[in-house]
Amino acid sequence: MNGRVYLQLAWRNLWRNRRRSAATLLSLAFGFAAVTLFAGYTFAVYGALSNAAIHAELIGHLTINRQGWQTEGKLHPDKYLLRAEEIAQVRSLVERRLPGARLVPKLSASGLLSNGTSSTIFVATGIAPADLDLLRGPFRFAPGALQADKPQGVTAAQGLADVLGLKMGDSASVLASTLHGQANAADVDVSDTVNTGNVATNDKLMFMPLALVQGLMDAAGRADSLTLLLPGEGAVDSPDAEQRLRDMYTRPAPSEAQSDALRTQLTADFKAAGLDLEVRTWQEMSAFFRQVKGMYDMIFALMLAVVLAIVVLSIANAMGMAVVERTREIGTLRAIGVRRAGITRLFVSEALMLVLVGTLTGLLLTALVRHGVNAADIRYVPPGNTQSVPIYIGFDAARTALAAVVLAVLAVLAAYWPARRAAHHSITESLGHV
Repeated sequence: MNGRVYLQLAWRNLWRNRRRSAATLLSLAFGFAAVTLFAGYTFAVYGALSNAAIHAELIGHLTINRQGWQTEGKLHPDKYLLRAEEIAQVRSLVERRLPGARLVPKLSASGLLSNGTSSTIFVATGIAPADLDLLRGPFRFAPGALQADKPQGVTAAQGLADVLGLKMGDSASVLASTLHGQANAADVDVSDTVNTGNVATNDKLMFMPLALVQGLMDAAGRADSLTLLLPGEGAVDSPDAEQRLRDMYTRPAPSEAQSDALRTQLTADFKAAGLDLEVRTWQEMSAFFRQVKGMYDMIFALMLAVVLAIVVLSIANAMGMAVVERTREIGTLRAIGVRRAGITRLFVSEALMLVLVGTLTGLLLTALVRHGVNAADIRYVPPGNTQSVPIYIGFDAARTALAAVVLAVLAVLAAYWPARRAAHHSITESLGHV
């Protein structure tokens, strides 16, 4: 028999017992849909977390600082801060390697924020107002921006402002240490407040103009880190908040391999120029992203294993029953000249058809559920957040294809062994089977 005849026979045999085949197909379709929906959900979560790390946490795509700054920078800040001429040299090297990329100098500070009667600690990021808008990307229209025409204007986290009873337009004082350990103070105006969405930072974070922080720390023209934003990023996005939130799930971010390649290239450029600098990727700097991704990857692997076990057992049961019920038919086919391999091939073809129809049905269910969930605007508050976000289900083509291939391989194995065992029975035994 040729391949076409095998397929025709397999399709007809598949529906000889419609009830059993339908039950097997439904279990396969619902199991496959569950896997693809969870894969799509985690795919969207990874996209949102990557964009939140790059733009909301202001990590950017790459971070450049002096070698050893992470461990010794707080003890010897004057030694590990980048000077103005070094920043200019790094900018030139980056533009040569990545035309159109943007380099954002930042200087962090910490100390006390006072409303005149009480004080609390703050952790501030010093950044130029225009650079902050660029780095925030899809968040640039949200509250929290700095204003170029207000050199003393700062943006305080909502929790920090609430602790001191500060509102927009109020004045306050900041106290911090200079590079040489001396106390220095400055007056600031609360030009905006922002909910960071994270309970760990909402009561202490503050954005300050870079020049203000440099003056406060007696570090004119200096920065502790340079944040690199790749070409094409930071473009003006829709001012609609809901659309921005949806875009977070679909905006692509550089993969780990791409980030590592860029880091290697820039590190080599800096070394050749005599600069002892360290380059870190956004994946390295966002511990939250790594932890959540690792957790979801483990959950997906466990879920895939459970679903595959249930579905494969269902297929194995269906094919095993089919082999037992058609033992005399197998003997007849062997008697008219069909080889043992042909018998096995016939049942394997039936199993593959089950998988094909089941996965196609599962993909249809996935599309329907995905559309319904995305349109329903179902919201929840993730761990560590203070604001709700919508549940969004994307489509992970790679893991969907992986699940389909693994399912097909296991289905073939589930059909192969009982069919092979039946095909190796003697013809007389098979014809006499009751």
